[in-house]
Amino acid sequence: MAGKKPRMVGVVMGGICGERDVSLSTGACVVSNLLSAGHAPTPVCIHADGSWEIGPRLADLPVDRGGEDWFHGDSTTARDATGLLVSQGVDCIFNALHGPGGEDGTIQGFLRVAGMPFTGPDVTPAALTMDKALTKAVLDQAGVRTPRGFEIPILTDARSEESWGALALEMSAKLPFPWIVKPNCLGSSVGIQLLQSIEEFLSAAAANGSHWCPSPGLAGSGFIVEELVEGRELTCGVLELRQGDLKALPPVEIRPKSSEFFDYQAKYTPGATEEICPAQLDEDTTRAVQELAILVHKTFHCDPLSRTDIFLTEEGELVALEINTLPGMTETSLIPQSALAAGISLPELFDQLVSHAIQREAMRKAVGTL
Repeated sequence: MAGKKPRMVGVVMGGICGERDVSLSTGACVVSNLLSAGHAPTPVCIHADGSWEIGPRLADLPVDRGGEDWFHGDSTTARDATGLLVSQGVDCIFNALHGPGGEDGTIQGFLRVAGMPFTGPDVTPAALTMDKALTKAVLDQAGVRTPRGFEIPILTDARSEESWGALALEMSAKLPFPWIVKPNCLGSSVGIQLLQSIEEFLSAAAANGSHWCPSPGLAGSGFIVEELVEGRELTCGVLELRQGDLKALPPVEIRPKSSEFFDYQAKYTPGATEEICPAQLDEDTTRAVQELAILVHKTFHCDPLSRTDIFLTEEGELVALEINTLPGMTETSLIPQSALAAGISLPELFDQLVSHAIQREAMRKAVGTL
């Protein structure tokens, strides 16, 4: 931006999970807008096998391509790639990853130990909000309503219809159908199923049950079940670029056109969802949605940015669904839409996120902590 020092920014994208394609789209958008903000971005890809590749510097090149077109398989280890970025004088890592490895505190901890400033949440908020079961426990403790649900337990015989039938009978007495079944630690609506009855649950368990149970010793693995909450689906972003200075963005209403809920297809198929920004809410409801988003943001220490997904029921009650600390950042993603409605362009937003990352790392070093 005008008057600001240009920064060398490594934009890390890709990753090893099912949200890889979404991350590549986010990364391409970030690179383009950092260029517009006057910075010098370098795309960095984490390939599906976990290896890293540093792409070309793009300061003097047209950004008419993106994603994997920038990379040609000249990969190395995460350690060596990070060392090379440091030697090249990179000022900051812009974390454009999504899902496990990118949102769950893993890369945050790696970059913190490496002493490299990074955008997005710090280690603890990233790890906590990625785990839906832990998130629900914290929201319950904070007095925030969230959909009722349970974690699918480790079953003695995950392939047995009898085992799944016993679980369904026991839990449906406490939590009537329909059920939403979803991975405990994935985003972008990957792997979500809406099941209307015990029969549908048993059919889905026969096909997927071995993946639903948590793996012993792997925290956060497995699936959770939640009640289906009826109502208007909203989402609200919060910016905290300086500690304690919180700004709630205009809420967005999400209306899937062809799906029963906001699933992967509805999110990423052009035209499959109507997104109304700002949401058509009265002043009091808008304020209540924004106050809930701020409360959730503060509860999980989500600076510099969060997006809370919320249901507005027919009775007028707000139900917090999930918290996203690294939401999608393509031109049509929800946070960019609401930021633009608030008068914040993408180049300006990404510039501010880079500045926040550099200031946070400087503060950490000043007080002598990792």
